[in-house]
Amino acid sequence: MSFSISGKTAIVTGSASGIGLAIARGFLTRSARVAVAGSSDEGGARALDTLADFGDQVRFYRADLRDAPEAGRLLDAVQAQSGQLAVVVNCAGVNFNRSIAEVSVTEYDAVMNLNVRAAFLVSQGAAKRMADTGVRGRIVNITSGNYRYARPGAALYAASKSALESLTRSFALEYGACGITVNAVAPGLVSRDTPSGPDFQRVADYYRANSPLDRLVDPGDVAAAVLFLASAQAMGITGETIVVDNGFSAGRLDFPRRTQQR
Repeated sequence: MSFSISGKTAIVTGSASGIGLAIARGFLTRSARVAVAGSSDEGGARALDTLADFGDQVRFYRADLRDAPEAGRLLDAVQAQSGQLAVVVNCAGVNFNRSIAEVSVTEYDAVMNLNVRAAFLVSQGAAKRMADTGVRGRIVNITSGNYRYARPGAALYAASKSALESLTRSFALEYGACGITVNAVAPGLVSRDTPSGPDFQRVADYYRANSPLDRLVDPGDVAAAVLFLASAQAMGITGETIVVDNGFSAGRLDFPRRTQQR
């Protein structure tokens, strides 16, 4: 029970908004130092503005995490400026709806390189640094409910999240002896702060109607699961995935109920 995030350094990728931003805020409220990592200066500026109350507890680092040398430079810079890295959360990702017949090689590379390659490179570099310095750290990957089920128009996204879920278990097996835990959090459909079009609303209505808790996932729900996995209370959990989807994937609410016979 000796692990505490207070005073330690965490990297959260893809943390300019939504889930990543909620996770970054969660770590900051627990007195951690947080490196917000992303490829956009504009996104980084927005994140720092939103988290301005935390002062120099939070820094933004611009990096193309799909590039191995750049991912390595990011990890080195964070450790040099903010201290020994203890937690990594891979939240950066991309998704779009496209039928299999329409997917181009460029689109395939875009999804796989960010959703899988970038997370692998960051985790690989972070795990090595933790192991070399004796840090019993935490790595948490943000996957998706789509790792458990496919849906039309999301073949690449589902495949990338399935790959990341498998990598989670492989990292857990190989780095467990170093005291490093590696887990995943799989959100369902997440609510949006910005106005959404009719297509999203139709999906949201279906999701709520088929979720036992009758709601969309809040970014804070996902952040809470990540914070738990990064806590001392989760020191015995590794290679696992926590699904945060309000029960959407537990079963079928839209299946016709059988009439009770008397």
